[in-house]
Amino acid sequence: MIRKMITISICITLVILSFFTETSPSTAKAADQVTINVDVLNVRNGAGLTYSVIAKVKKGQTYDVVEKKNDWIKIKLSARSSGWVANWLVSQKKAVTSSSTPAVTTTKSSIVESTATGLRFRSGPGTSFGVIGVFEKGKTASYLEKSGEWIKISYSGKTGWVSSSYVKVKNTSSTQGSTGTSSGKNGTVTASSLNVRKTASTSGSIVGSLKKNATVSIVKESGKWAQIQTKNISGWVHSDYLKINSSNSSSKENTSSTSNQSSAAKGSGKVTATSLNIRNSGSLSGSVVGSITKGTKVNILEVKNDWYKIAYGSNKVGWVAGWYIAKDTTQTTNTNTSNSSQQVKIIYNGTNIRSGTSTSHSIIKRASTGESYGIIEKTGDWYKISLGGNKTGFIAGWVVETTGVSSPVTKPGVSQYIKNKTIVIDPGHGGRDSGAVGASGTLEKNLTLSTAKLVYDKLKSAGANVFMTRSNDTYISLNSRVSTSHYRNAKAFISIHFDSSADRSVSGTTTYYYHSLKDGSLAKSVNNELVKQTKLRNRGQKFGNFHVLRENKAPAVLLELGFLSNRTEELTVAASSYQERASQGIFNGLAQYFK
Repeated sequence: MIRKMITISICITLVILSFFTETSPSTAKAADQVTINVDVLNVRNGAGLTYSVIAKVKKGQTYDVVEKKNDWIKIKLSARSSGWVANWLVSQKKAVTSSSTPAVTTTKSSIVESTATGLRFRSGPGTSFGVIGVFEKGKTASYLEKSGEWIKISYSGKTGWVSSSYVKVKNTSSTQGSTGTSSGKNGTVTASSLNVRKTASTSGSIVGSLKKNATVSIVKESGKWAQIQTKNISGWVHSDYLKINSSNSSSKENTSSTSNQSSAAKGSGKVTATSLNIRNSGSLSGSVVGSITKGTKVNILEVKNDWYKIAYGSNKVGWVAGWYIAKDTTQTTNTNTSNSSQQVKIIYNGTNIRSGTSTSHSIIKRASTGESYGIIEKTGDWYKISLGGNKTGFIAGWVVETTGVSSPVTKPGVSQYIKNKTIVIDPGHGGRDSGAVGASGTLEKNLTLSTAKLVYDKLKSAGANVFMTRSNDTYISLNSRVSTSHYRNAKAFISIHFDSSADRSVSGTTTYYYHSLKDGSLAKSVNNELVKQTKLRNRGQKFGNFHVLRENKAPAVLLELGFLSNRTEELTVAASSYQERASQGIFNGLAQYFK
C-alpha cells in the first residue's frame, strides 16, 4: 500500500514538473515582439522551410512573439491565429509600454562641413562610384550615416557619399517635448499612408507610418526630406507628401512686383522636378511658400549660391533650387563669355581639348595637370571652355574636376554591372560562435560583421538587391545561411571569414570554392580584385568542402581575409582602413563577375 502511494506521488510530481517545463521555457515573454525586415515574408504552420505557407506579412509590420524554436519564431497573427517565421528575416525587440505623459526626447543631429576644395560627392561609398556633385569647401550638409571611411550626406537636395578624410562632423543636440519643433512649422500628411524613416533617404529603415491628414511638427528640413515629430513617433518623411504650414508671415519678397526687378533678369528656364518647392529665401532653411510643377516656365531674376530667385504665376516671386531648373540657353547673348564661377580643373597631364564634342574631333590643345579653364556651357557630356583671346574648345566632362557645377558629368563605373543583382553576404560565425581568436584577442565574428556591412553598403548604393545572413552578433546555423541564399534566389553568395593557423608565421588571403563550374568564375574574379586592394599575400583559389558552399545552389565563395594567428597580420586586418580596402575588393570582384 505504501509503495503504491509513493508511486502515485512520484507520478503526480512528474506531471506537474513536465507542465512547467513545457509551458515556461518555450513561451516567449509577452513583451517580446518582432518587426518584419523584408518586403513580403511567408508565415508557415511549422518551424521550417518544408512547412506550408499559411499567411504573408509585409515589411515594417510588428507582431507579438508566442514561441521560439531554433532559428524560427512563432508570431501571433490575430486572436485565434499564429504561425512561424525565420528569425533571420525579422528584427526582435521588447515592446514599448505606453505612457499618458508626453515623453521628452533629445534629438541629436550632425552637420558635415567640407574642408577640401572641389570635394567629390559620389553615389556610393567608394571611388568606383560615379561623381554626382561637388561638396565645396566651407559648405555644410546633413550627416546621414557612416560606412568605413565614407560618410553619407544630404546636400543640395541629393544624398550621396564623401570621404571622411576631407570633412569634419559637428554634433548638435536639442531637447524637445513631444510636440515641440525647432523650425516653428507644422505639416499635414497628404498621402494615404506615409512611411517614417530613420534617415533622410528611401534606403533608411522604416520606423513607422502616418495616415492621411495626420498633423506633424517639423523639426528641420534637408532637401526634399523633413524631420518630423508627433506624440508617438519621430523620424524623416518625404516633403512631397506633406502640406507644410509656416508660422512665419509671408515674406515681402513674395508680394513685391516683378516689374521693379525685370532689369536684373538672368534669363528663363523650365522646372525639371515633378514638384518644386518655392521658398522665401535662397536656402533649404527658407520657409516653403508654394510649389510649381514639372515643365513650368519661370523667369530667373537673381542667382545666389546655386539658388534662383524666380518670377512665376501672376506677379509672384520666390526662391528655388537652381539644380531643378533647366535654363534656356537660346537667350545667351555672348556664348564666348565664360561663367567665372564655373570652372574645370585638369587632373590628368596631357588631357585633350578638342574642336568639338566627340573624340573624333581634332585636338587643338593638350592641357597640363592643375590648369583651370572657365566653363562657357555644357553640351551633353562635354564642357565648352574659354581658352583666352576669344578662343574656345571642348573637353570631356568625365576627365576633369569642376568648381561651381551642381551636376558634374559622370560616366557609369563598375557599379552598373551590380544593379538589380541579388547577392547574399554571409558574415561568418556570430553569437556563441566567436570563430578564430587572434594573437591579441581579436574575435573573428566581429571582423566578419564589420567587413560585411561595408560590402553591403557598397552593393546597396550600386542598386543591388543585397541581403545579409546576420546583421548583429547572433548565432545563425549553417543550414539557415544556405536557406537564405535559396529563399532569395541569390545570383552570388559571399561568405566572409578570417583565418587562423598553429603556425603563426602563415599569412595571406584565400578564396575557397566547391564546384569549379558553378563557383570557379566567381572565385577567380573576387580573388583577383581582393588581392589588388588588400596587398596581402595571395594564397589563391582553392577547393573547400564547406557546408555553405557544398549545399548552395548559387555561385558561392568563402573568403579568408587574413590570419588572426599572425600577430602582425591581426593588427593589419583589424584596422578600418584594411576592411575598407577588402570590401572594395569584394565589390569590384562581384562587378567583374557580373560584367
